[in-house]
Amino acid sequence: MLGRVPRYYRIAEALRERIRDGELRPGTRLDNQRALARQFGVTLMTLRQALEVLERDNLIARRHGLGTFVAAPSIDYDILQLRRFAGDLLALGECVDTRLLGSRFAASDRRVAAALGLSRDARVFVLERLRLIDGRPMSLQRSFLPGAVGEEIARTDLASTPLGEALEFKLGITVARARETVFAVRLKRREARELGCAGGAPAFESERVSFDPAGHPVVFDRVYIPGDRFRITRELHYP
Repeated sequence: MLGRVPRYYRIAEALRERIRDGELRPGTRLDNQRALARQFGVTLMTLRQALEVLERDNLIARRHGLGTFVAAPSIDYDILQLRRFAGDLLALGECVDTRLLGSRFAASDRRVAAALGLSRDARVFVLERLRLIDGRPMSLQRSFLPGAVGEEIARTDLASTPLGEALEFKLGITVARARETVFAVRLKRREARELGCAGGAPAFESERVSFDPAGHPVVFDRVYIPGDRFRITRELHYP
C-alpha cells in the first residue's frame, strides 16, 4: 500500500497544474509566501518545501527582494547534436515562430572574418531573426554569410524560407559539420530590447561556424539566449 502523499507535494502539484494550464503564465508573480500558506492552509515551512520542488523543476524562479515568479520555458540543449537552432526547439515539441527582423550587407568584424576565412572588413550578408515560443522571445540569431553567397540569398523570401533550405535548394550548399562555442555574456541594450529583457541581463551567446562537405565555412551564427531560458545537457558514460 502506498504511503500518504506529503502535503507539500500536493501543493506543488496543484501549482504545477495551474502553470501547465496557463492560469499562471511565465513572468507571473506568485502571491507572497504567507498568503500562499494561508490559501493552502499550511505552515510556512510546508509551503516553502512545495516551492523548493517547483524551483528544482525550473517552473518558478525566486528573485531576491522582488518575489517568486513563474519561470519562462527553457531550452534543454544537447550540444552534441548538430541541428539548426529552430530544429532544436521543434525537437522538444515546442511551437516555434520565426520573426525576420531584417537583412543587410555590412563589413565583417574580426571574429566573423576569421570564422568565414575572409579578409578583415570583407563584405558579408547579415540576416537577423527572432525565435519565439508561444509568442515569447526565446533567442535572437544573427547569421553572417560571405558576400557572394549573400547576393543570391538576398533574392529569397527569407520571411517564409529557412536559411538552410535557401542554401541547399537555391545554391546546392549543404552543411556537413559545425563548430560551436557557448559562453556567458550580459545583454547589450539592443539585444535585450528584442528579447524582452533588461539591459545587462545575463545570457548565453552561441557562436557556430557551419561547414560544407568540402570543409569550407558557409555561415557564421551568433545566437543570444537569456540565461533563464537555456540549459546545456550531455549524456555521459564512464569507460
